[in-house]
Amino acid sequence: MIVDILLILMGVYLLLGIVFSIYFIFAGASKLDEDVKGSPWHFWLIIWPGSVLLWSVLLLKMIRK
Repeated sequence: MIVDILLILMGVYLLLGIVFSIYFIFAGASKLDEDVKGSPWHFWLIIWPGSVLLWSVLLLKMIRK
């Protein structure tokens, strides 16, 4: 039962991360760093997994800025 709850929580966290990363890739990254505007598509492909896993940290940084 505990494992089921942990797996559900991990799934919710990853789902929220995927939703946030879509916003972050298209709009949020340029708010944190102006130099990322006009970056090639493979740059966005590289930072996508990190933005999925670290979405809570990135969200806090965006709120503070």
